[in-house]
Amino acid sequence: MDPTALEPISGHAIRVLLLQLAGLLALARVLSEVMRRLEQPAVIGELIAGIVLGPTILGHYLPQLALAVFPQSTRQFHLLEVVSWLGMVLLLLLTGIEADVTVMRSLGRASLFVSLGGMLVNFTFGGALGALMPETMLTSPGTRPLFAAFLATALAITAMPVVAKILIDLKLIRRNIGVVILSAGVLDDTTGWLVLSIIAGIASAGVFSAPKLALTLGGVVLYGLAMRYVVYPVFSRLLAFTNERVQLAGADVTLILVFTFLSAAATEAIGVHAVFGAFVMGLLVRQVPRVRASSLQAIETFVLSALSPIFFAFVGLKVDLWSLSTWELPAIVIGLALLGKLVGCYAGGRLGGLNHWESLAVGFGMNARGAMGLVVALIGLSLGLLTAEMYSTIVLLAVVTSFVAPILLRLVVPKLTITAEERRRLEDDTQARLLPNGPIRILAPTAGGPNAEAIMSLAAPIVRARGGGLTALYIERVQRSRFRDLLVGRRRSLAGRGIEQHLERAAKRLGDQSRLFSTQRAAATDPAAKIVAESTRDYDLLMIGASPHHLVAASLLSRIVPGVRLPIVIVRSGLAMPPECFGRILVPHDGSVFSRAAAEFAFAYGAAVSSRITILHVLNETRVATGTLVAPEAREAHAPGRALEEQITAHIHETFEPLASANGLSFEVRVLASGDPGGTILDVARTDDIDLLVLGGENKMLEQPLFFGQGTASIVERAECTTAVVVPHLK
Repeated sequence: MDPTALEPISGHAIRVLLLQLAGLLALARVLSEVMRRLEQPAVIGELIAGIVLGPTILGHYLPQLALAVFPQSTRQFHLLEVVSWLGMVLLLLLTGIEADVTVMRSLGRASLFVSLGGMLVNFTFGGALGALMPETMLTSPGTRPLFAAFLATALAITAMPVVAKILIDLKLIRRNIGVVILSAGVLDDTTGWLVLSIIAGIASAGVFSAPKLALTLGGVVLYGLAMRYVVYPVFSRLLAFTNERVQLAGADVTLILVFTFLSAAATEAIGVHAVFGAFVMGLLVRQVPRVRASSLQAIETFVLSALSPIFFAFVGLKVDLWSLSTWELPAIVIGLALLGKLVGCYAGGRLGGLNHWESLAVGFGMNARGAMGLVVALIGLSLGLLTAEMYSTIVLLAVVTSFVAPILLRLVVPKLTITAEERRRLEDDTQARLLPNGPIRILAPTAGGPNAEAIMSLAAPIVRARGGGLTALYIERVQRSRFRDLLVGRRRSLAGRGIEQHLERAAKRLGDQSRLFSTQRAAATDPAAKIVAESTRDYDLLMIGASPHHLVAASLLSRIVPGVRLPIVIVRSGLAMPPECFGRILVPHDGSVFSRAAAEFAFAYGAAVSSRITILHVLNETRVATGTLVAPEAREAHAPGRALEEQITAHIHETFEPLASANGLSFEVRVLASGDPGGTILDVARTDDIDLLVLGGENKMLEQPLFFGQGTASIVERAECTTAVVVPHLK
């Protein structure tokens, strides 16, 4: 093909497209904020934006302005349509990423019954309505059977993009109800597109084509197998390689988008909608352990703030309510559609084990037809099965059900009880997590010695239990202060003696997972800079030993910690050779995000070795002091009042129960009052025979030098057991 023979897009067409995007996006976001303040899902505002700028409002009252901004040109329309399709595809990618496959499996029975119930009732209603429809609503009398089947399909489908946005807006995407709705929606849409392919084949060829149906079904099966056994391992390895070796900004985002577009193209090619392929790719992305949360957040921010509003506004843009000659027919069709989904999904939910309010919520949530309804309407129009009246009716059905579904769903949400598992998933969304779910990669700069041994003793069980990798970084300092040194590169090892034996012991701590242990040896004139540079690669946690005489002062740590953009655990060993595992762990808790991070690390380690964990809360009861010394009578630890103790204990249990449950552990809570909290923590560690003390660390200084507070430093330096100071990375 000669590129010079192709007619280029005119500057006017590009200018019009940019004006369209600016208008749709601005109005969609403004009306989304209005809806949010009215406590309605933002998607309603985005749909209204399209209706306002479409033929219903702008086109009717200001037709000249409407024609100037939205000219009646097929090429111009398709330019805007391509952008909206991109938003729809990427929205389904996010939906798949948000969906938890493990929860979908556990709720599979409910999802299956919900989908079957909703489709069967609506197919029945739609088929009966199509059979009884006056001939004036048919393109020709001979098309009635196909028309009835088509109308039944239009009533039975659920619009996954709209439902996904509603669930995100209502914060139900991680709830069990949200998972059931999404799973049932996948089944509905897949079945709907298969039925539509049959109808399209009959309408095009005049006869039913069994080979074409078999080809589509076979394509779906082959696609699923290829995604699971070919695409998933290839994508996982490519993503790991990209994160570890490729330095281009956003390289992992590019990889995700490339695979998403290929997956969407594959499902479109086999006769199933492209959004289904994007959704499946999202499910795979969620299962890959090395996806950076920051990258997913970047995709989510762009899609939800730019592409998604344009897509939903585009949906509303095609609505022309003035084309309807009567409201009776739309009212009947919409009423049957709403009733059919509600009755069918409610019955399916009850059969699937859901309670009354959950089944009602599913029935309301599954009612949105949205963009899928519009696509179905366009297909029916192109196949010659719909008159202009019926086309407008189905478009109105899609829009009205998309409005009604979130409003009805919001009424039911307060009636839904939250299970402990749901609370844990919701907490994962709201709490800043120290460690990712699943496999974890730990970087451990080592110079041998007791601290390094304790680090390996802590890190190895976590990696062994969760997968990932443990990398020991061994650096030799290169001194080039003299001319001779420039020639020979004299080196001074940081490790001292026994480094090889130390690394061998570290590998053995991983047992049969020793392949997850790796060693990196490097030479550097500035070891601190080398450690910071290495930490920018694909790691989740940095574990490093405390300085010999003080927690961080006058050491490499004072330069490493501020430069690292990872959570850090600073370890000081209480023994020359730490035990194989730390069985009794004490975590002081003061309600801060830092002590919560300490508890998260303690639970992650405790889950790997079945440790006993105690959460200690010390009320500071310093009342009388002389200078900076606490008065002796305020130092003694004692139990506070019973009511206060029970209140604090209940709050700590509520705070940490989801975290403990996620790690399969229980924990003990102790509440004491003392004028010397640090001394009390050390006393409890000593009397309870604690072998690991885990503290939360916060840099008290806005600038250099690094300082975690006198209390934390004093506890670490005076403790007789191994201590770990957990420093979360606050973005």
